[in-house]
Amino acid sequence: MSESSSADLVHTLREQGARYVVGTEGQPVAVLLSMDEYDHYLDLLDDEADSQDNDLAARLAEAAAGPNKGERVSFRDYLSRRGNT
Repeated sequence: MSESSSADLVHTLREQGARYVVGTEGQPVAVLLSMDEYDHYLDLLDDEADSQDNDLAARLAEAAAGPNKGERVSFRDYLSRRGNT
């Protein structure tokens, strides 16, 4: 860490309630998050990754559609289909 970035960090941490880190020109360069905000951010990243998973999307669509009346799948067939996906 260079002296200027170290000084910026110290300056930012000394400011009461500072929620950002400033660069050498005094412009905000990073936002400080609480642990709760960081956990929420990680959850959002997981949700985004899951939304791009085609296999998961297909299984969710199948589950949302529900079973057709009169067409009930045996547990063995369900397991064999689940193993193939």
